[in-house]
Amino acid sequence: MFRIKKKYRLLLLLLCCRATMLTAQSGAVKSIALTENGTPVKITTIYKNRQGVIFAGTENGLRIFDGTSNFKKIFFADSAITAAVSAIFEDASGRLWVGYQNGHIAIKKTYKLTIYSPEEGTPAVAITCFAQDRQGNIWFGTNGEGIYYTSNAHLYNINDEEGLSDNNIHALSLTAAGEMLAATDQGINICGIPGSKKNITTLTTTNGLPDNLVTCIEPAGNNRYWIGLQDNGYCLYDHASKTFSGHSANWQHGPVNTLLSTRNALWIATENAGVYSQPFTTAQDAGATAVNSFSLPLTGFIQDNEDNFWLSAGNSMMRTNGEKLKILPLAEKEQFANTHAILADRDNTIWMGGNRAVYKYPAGGSATKAQKIILPSLGSNNAITSLYQDSQGTIWAGTMGKGVFLINPVTGAYRSLSELPPPASRSILSISGSGSNVYICSLEGAVVASIPASGNKYNFNSFSEIGTIGSSYVYAIFKDSRSRLWFASFGKGLTVLDNGHYKTFNKTTGLASDIIYSITEDKKGHIWFSTGDAGIFKYDGTGFTGYSTTRGLSSMEISDIKTDALGNIVIVNKKGLDILDPETNTVSYINSNMGIARVNTNDIGAVTQNSTGAVFFSTDSGIAVYNAVKNISRQPLTLIENVRLFLEDQGPRPDSIFRHYQDNITFEFTGLYYSDPEQVQYQYKLENFNTDWINTKNRNAPFPKLPPGKYTFRVRSSLSEDFSHATEATWSFTIEKPFWKTWWFLSLCAAVAAGLLYWYIKAREAAVKNVERLRQEKYQFQFEVLRNQVNPHFLFNSFNTLISTIEEDPKMAVGYVEQLSDFFRNIVNYRDKDVITLKEETGLLQTYYYLQQKRYGTNLQLNINLSEKESTETFIPPLTLQLLMENAIKHNAVSRETLLTVEIFITGDGHLVVQNNLNPRKTREAGAGMGLQNIVNRYNLLSHKKVLINNTGKQFIVSLPILKK
Repeated sequence: MFRIKKKYRLLLLLLCCRATMLTAQSGAVKSIALTENGTPVKITTIYKNRQGVIFAGTENGLRIFDGTSNFKKIFFADSAITAAVSAIFEDASGRLWVGYQNGHIAIKKTYKLTIYSPEEGTPAVAITCFAQDRQGNIWFGTNGEGIYYTSNAHLYNINDEEGLSDNNIHALSLTAAGEMLAATDQGINICGIPGSKKNITTLTTTNGLPDNLVTCIEPAGNNRYWIGLQDNGYCLYDHASKTFSGHSANWQHGPVNTLLSTRNALWIATENAGVYSQPFTTAQDAGATAVNSFSLPLTGFIQDNEDNFWLSAGNSMMRTNGEKLKILPLAEKEQFANTHAILADRDNTIWMGGNRAVYKYPAGGSATKAQKIILPSLGSNNAITSLYQDSQGTIWAGTMGKGVFLINPVTGAYRSLSELPPPASRSILSISGSGSNVYICSLEGAVVASIPASGNKYNFNSFSEIGTIGSSYVYAIFKDSRSRLWFASFGKGLTVLDNGHYKTFNKTTGLASDIIYSITEDKKGHIWFSTGDAGIFKYDGTGFTGYSTTRGLSSMEISDIKTDALGNIVIVNKKGLDILDPETNTVSYINSNMGIARVNTNDIGAVTQNSTGAVFFSTDSGIAVYNAVKNISRQPLTLIENVRLFLEDQGPRPDSIFRHYQDNITFEFTGLYYSDPEQVQYQYKLENFNTDWINTKNRNAPFPKLPPGKYTFRVRSSLSEDFSHATEATWSFTIEKPFWKTWWFLSLCAAVAAGLLYWYIKAREAAVKNVERLRQEKYQFQFEVLRNQVNPHFLFNSFNTLISTIEEDPKMAVGYVEQLSDFFRNIVNYRDKDVITLKEETGLLQTYYYLQQKRYGTNLQLNINLSEKESTETFIPPLTLQLLMENAIKHNAVSRETLLTVEIFITGDGHLVVQNNLNPRKTREAGAGMGLQNIVNRYNLLSHKKVLINNTGKQFIVSLPILKK
């Protein structure tokens, strides 16, 4: 028993110490102030274009807002407008129209603004709003001169003289039928222009409008529009029937400045009472709920592409988390730090489990005091570890050390589930379920409880095989879409029960971790699970795919994972939530930068999910609720903001061409991610200049002294080091070559050079041909003469030898003649060849040596030291060796006293050496003296290397260059 208790205490310590505390950030509103040289700059209006870029109109110009305090000012290409910006609008072609308080209008086509100057001039009063009709005409309202619209490059005016009810225009909106709705101080004007005839209809309180002073119009879909009012809140206008409904009765919150219609609610920004929300699922007369209060009048209200809400007031931009994240303002905040389990039941009631009690909050949370259900049998160390609502509505509360309690959600009555059998009867880690089955996981094993159709008697079955196959420390049980049961265990990995058979995955089978905390399933049926030290994994039925910080996770300390309503994997970790899209493997983040306080990652039960897929998790400032939102940006939008040439703004113009001396270019870029701009990382490269991507946190890339050429600058942004799914922006440009390096100049020079060369060639052609012909004839004649010189010389010496041999030994002479005949036969065969192999040449020499040895006997010695390779791969002019040996015999005495030795070998420096010892004759033999010179001349024609002749006094050495084919 002692061992078991000690083991339990150690495991409890591990459970309580798994996560590290986060630094809390109070509030869910982030404010960013606009100042210039330390002076506040008032923001007059804000606007989001189709790309998702937010523009801020200010009292001294238009600026781009990137989510930081860096409000980048947009300058004019010509003379500037100094008045405050009062309206911003993007037309269908992507041009940005900017209206000013003094009636001027500017257009942003590229990087800079240009002043709009129609022939008729612009108004003398403030521009209040813009719109565009189906014909592409731009409409703009004014504060005192009615409505203007463009048509065929001209500007036309509609005012009270043409039928407008009032000349003060606050908003314009195009209807499905192509008419223009105008909000005025005297109702809504419906403007139609069939041909050139102006047609205007006015709707006021006599037509059901709650208030004649209309401040704003917001499209609501299906040809309906939300109408903001000065005194009576807001209402819904149906243009098809020209009727009003959904009036906010008893509105007490002042003038409505801006309306924002989202997927789930209408958001109302007021003049001085803050922001209110009216869910579409709630009856209109129930009134709107206050969300945020502000002391300054709100001048703008937009929703960015990441579902954040941005409001402007004074000199500040304020961000709230929109509909994807909210903090429930629950009562008894001192309990949040001790919350170990939470539950959102089917009635949206919030249940929280503390050390000894369960807290019940009304639907959606409330500032009123919660119902507190104390379980008196629990001691100070017996925490509520898990909460679950079964198919009959009963709340199951698991405890550490006291088993399970059942709670009636209506009356609060409870009882101990004393009939719960071992092994899961004391220390409960988690409770989950499917249909009529409730799965109870504990330190001692796992049990399934079957709920009967009627009555309170439960049937229990334990998973006894888990202790032998997996581990008895079961954190969670998950039933997938194929009715398989998955068990997350401590120390033995992941176990699955499929058709009555258990299978375990752990380190012994290739899994990276043996500690599994939680399990979920995506829409494709893949199983996802979190580990204690190796991140999360996906099992697709054949293998595992791991995800860690290198693939975008913000932390490896993961407490739970869920699948949201859109199929994303929600990862609750030390730093907040990571939202992983299993289709693209991209990860986005919800963290302390969005107002989340310290997340409770110590307890398994501190994360839950309701029937709509919303994920609830416990923080120090309340229960945070994450709702999946469709079609939102989860990655930064990469934009090239500016191109600087020698620090001068150029703007990212298409197909820019620079001169060769305009070679110092700097790119300024951003990755727009309004949720957490400081987290954005960048990679860039200049094609045809960089070979690899360059990582940076900076937002500019300088390229000084670029050589001429065509380039494409590429930049991409990501929230992590994984750029595989990052958005990318590109810009191509050309740096021209100097004229002396251009093709036409080089072509001209080449043409001139070719003409001169052609003249020179023609002038020299005859002389060159004549000289070449004479040279070829000369070489051919010399070569033939030299080849023919060999035969008479050798024949003369052979006959002399034969004469002497006949006189001395006639029998020998017969054999001599036969060898001589063979020798001359070979000469005839080789005489027409320029070169022969050294092997063939030494064959001739051996025959010649035989003929001479008959005369001199052993007094004449021939030593040939050549390898087979040298003999076959080396070439030599025919009869060269014979002439050298003949020369040695002719000039040296050959007798018993004066032996003559001729040696032939190849040296390492590439020469064939023929050498003999010197025994000069007393009387020189008569000869023509052409032997050595003949050899030298022949080699001069065959090789650029010279024949080397050396007389040392003791040796006569001739070095012949080796010839290769």
